[in-house]
Amino acid sequence: NFNDYTITVTLTGEIPSTPSTPSTPSTPVAPEPSEPADSEETVINADGSTTTTITKEDGSTSMTTVSSDGKVEAEVTLSDEAIAESTESGDNAVALPVPEMTANSDRDTAPTVTVHLPENTTSAKVDIPVENVTAGTVAILVHEDGSEEVLKNTVQTESGISVAVSDGDTLKIVDNSKTFDDVANDYWGAAAIDFATSRELFAGTAENTFSPDSAMTRAMIWSVLARYEGADTTAAEGSAWYAGTQQWAIDNGISDGTNPNDPMTREQFAAMLYRRVGSPAVNGSVEDFGDAASVSSWASDAMIWAVQNGIIGGYEDSTLRPQNTATRTEVAAMLQRFVILNAQ
Repeated sequence: NFNDYTITVTLTGEIPSTPSTPSTPSTPVAPEPSEPADSEETVINADGSTTTTITKEDGSTSMTTVSSDGKVEAEVTLSDEAIAESTESGDNAVALPVPEMTANSDRDTAPTVTVHLPENTTSAKVDIPVENVTAGTVAILVHEDGSEEVLKNTVQTESGISVAVSDGDTLKIVDNSKTFDDVANDYWGAAAIDFATSRELFAGTAENTFSPDSAMTRAMIWSVLARYEGADTTAAEGSAWYAGTQQWAIDNGISDGTNPNDPMTREQFAAMLYRRVGSPAVNGSVEDFGDAASVSSWASDAMIWAVQNGIIGGYEDSTLRPQNTATRTEVAAMLQRFVILNAQ
């Protein structure tokens, strides 16, 4: 048992005092106005659901409801200040003020978030906090008619995913990862394959097979790039399956449309991606690679651009091998880097 003790200290003798000096009257100072602070409140509703309301200093607000069976629905309103601060600071995306979400492979029960933008803002890039995000985590846009579209420019961030939205867009946060028997988790291109297939840029060669070392034809690449653009490339009845994508590639200056069934080389794919971004001016060279002289003259600028922007890299022997056929894994890796670059 513990007893209570009272300790009394008595000081004896005189304590020297410091001579006082006349004080100078001070001018009253008004207190600093307090800045509005972030606030978060969670309430339990009668039906067993919970609602979390977050208000940010910048005026942005959110309301996130978790139903009794675990379905998450969030609604966010971003302020002018939040958009302006993101632009001024150079951030690529506005962080949505919502609790961290968990991506779900079941689209019917996946968490959703609806984003409202300021009156004079038509679109913005937002960062959605997602737990345990992977290369296969995507945002899926729910259209007004109920149809759904995988947003191919969904990019993984440190805290979740970023994606461009328009006012009033509703997004589902989905784990759209695919698994293939011939792609091990520790395979060098596993994440790139997951990235490309989860965004449905291209699929496996069979239900459970990706064929990572196989080639892709030029026609296949036209199809991939047209799909990335969301282009309608339906071929006329009776024409070759690639006729629509072939014409799209020609019309958009991506390719001359020749040799559709030939394997795609690394420099040819680099050139198509380079043309897709408008063939920007480049400086420098690829002379650091041992086989730089084997780059075709027509592909020189494209290869310089691709190397400088991390789209294509060299092999362990410091070669580029521009004339080599691009494998399906290499195409997936170049696509992943291109999408991330294009989303910045």
